Amino acid sequence: MTDRTPAHTLITPALLAALLATAGSATAQSDTVGVDLDGVVVDFPSPPDITRDSLNNPAAGSDNFINESDGYAFSINGLLQLRDPIFGAALGDPVLLTDLLDQLQPGNSRLLSGWIRNQQGGLAPSGITVWQEQFVGGAFGAELDIRLEITIDEIGVVTFAVRDINSSLGFLTPTLDFESGTASLSTWAASDRQLTEWHFDGNFDAADGSDNSAIRFLDDPAFGTILGGIGNEDTPNPGTPTGVTAAQSSFTDTMSAGLPAPGGIESGVFLTSPARNLSNPSSDALRRGIGLAVYPAAKPAYPGGFIGQWTMVWDMLIPASSWYADFPANTTPNAGLVALLQDQHNNDSGADLWLRNINGSPAIVYSTDGDDFTGEMPLPLTIQPDEWFRLAVVSDEFQSGRSRVFLDGQLVGEILSDWVYNAVDPTPGQQFFGDGEAVDPTVWAAWGEFPSPWALSEGTLNPDPDSGDPIPNPLASTFGMFCDLRFGESEPVYLANYLWVDDLLPDSEVIALGGPSGDGILLTGGGGCNPADIAEPFGVLDLGDIGTFVQAFTSQDPAADLAPPMGVFDLADLSTFVTSFTGGCP
Repeated sequence: MTDRTPAHTLITPALLAALLATAGSATAQSDTVGVDLDGVVVDFPSPPDITRDSLNNPAAGSDNFINESDGYAFSINGLLQLRDPIFGAALGDPVLLTDLLDQLQPGNSRLLSGWIRNQQGGLAPSGITVWQEQFVGGAFGAELDIRLEITIDEIGVVTFAVRDINSSLGFLTPTLDFESGTASLSTWAASDRQLTEWHFDGNFDAADGSDNSAIRFLDDPAFGTILGGIGNEDTPNPGTPTGVTAAQSSFTDTMSAGLPAPGGIESGVFLTSPARNLSNPSSDALRRGIGLAVYPAAKPAYPGGFIGQWTMVWDMLIPASSWYADFPANTTPNAGLVALLQDQHNNDSGADLWLRNINGSPAIVYSTDGDDFTGEMPLPLTIQPDEWFRLAVVSDEFQSGRSRVFLDGQLVGEILSDWVYNAVDPTPGQQFFGDGEAVDPTVWAAWGEFPSPWALSEGTLNPDPDSGDPIPNPLASTFGMFCDLRFGESEPVYLANYLWVDDLLPDSEVIALGGPSGDGILLTGGGGCNPADIAEPFGVLDLGDIGTFVQAFTSQDPAADLAPPMGVFDLADLSTFVTSFTGGCP
């Protein structure tokens, strides 16, 4: 017998409200939705989370539900009145939310607008987090800690939340009363991912097929006078020499350096400089400019001034001389190892993403305060000195606040995350400092069309509200590698390849990359005449190509993954190699 009883749908209060709202308005679903923040009160020290949503508190003229999209743009603004926490009296004039966050840490206001790619492509049954960020810093004589968050539920209701509210002053901290404000969310047709790869064949030229990102020495003389050391981070220091990183590092190749060939394929390599000036290693002023500057150059396709979803991949070898540096007996692992990432644009503090030896065991750690060697989530890595490895970090600061770490194509685990700057558009005439002051086109050309990490605006467009003094602003559009102002604790390593992507690579794609290869990471080829020409000398098909292919195929190295499905080593790869080899070079 067939049961013809109608199925019952669980009617939740949110779903009922959604149905009623939809019935009452033909335009309830929209590409732009705003949440009214007027009347939100943040009271310290540890109140319950505060939430407002587009169903119950829509901004004036806003619809209630956001459309599904493969990308979203968000922005938050607010005018806050600080009030006495006991009597409720107003404390001075209202302040902008941007000014308050910049007081916690300069530059925080940049985080109140941005763009994300929605990897899910829709609204999951549990909804999605669009953006979340923890703001920590000093204000009102206290250390404040606040997390802001924007989410979308399964039917498109947008929620703004203030979470994890805390203050070192406890109940004596002034109350933050929103006199007005809006959290806005709009759909965004997400731009295609942009990727740039470097193979270090004697220079920092990007590999064929790359997008517009670029690498320069952090202390390139073209960038001008380097800023000062600890305590003088915004003061130009004419006494700091330039060109030291280039002198302390070198381009070579695996054969000349006596290194094993990554994946059995000889390649060019770059030997990094230690993160200090060897003429005076203890001077923080002299190590301010030591390292590499990476310019993401993702604008205008990716419009955000900072990138909170990114992927980096390194093919790296740590020589024993670095693994055991600082120890004459050469038997105790050095703790410092490698400063992979300094996410501040001009190396004004400690590095953030580290390879370290923690109690003698190698680990990767993301230390978000830049001065903590061990961080909150150190993740052990099975790496050894004098051996190539492929390390991938997929960082999702916007939605999860976590980075996924892969070693030689295997997921190792998760660590913390952070964002990197992307403030300067490479389009001619579109270079501006953080306060909106335009960069002189002749100066931009003199920098080599690369944002100087040391340049500051005149500051007249953003004067101090009390004194009227100018406040210079930086370009803030680079990140650093192998640099560490606080400690100088990054030892020389060899790089065969490096990949930067302004997006999250899915697990499956990172796993398919496998281990290190002299042929490259994603933009492979090595200059060969066809897919079978994978070993030097290129342009000639010989036994070297056969031996390299066999070795790569048996070790499941990407160099032998010549045919779909990618990541699978099968007869299709063998057939492609044989066909290409027998076809010969043109």
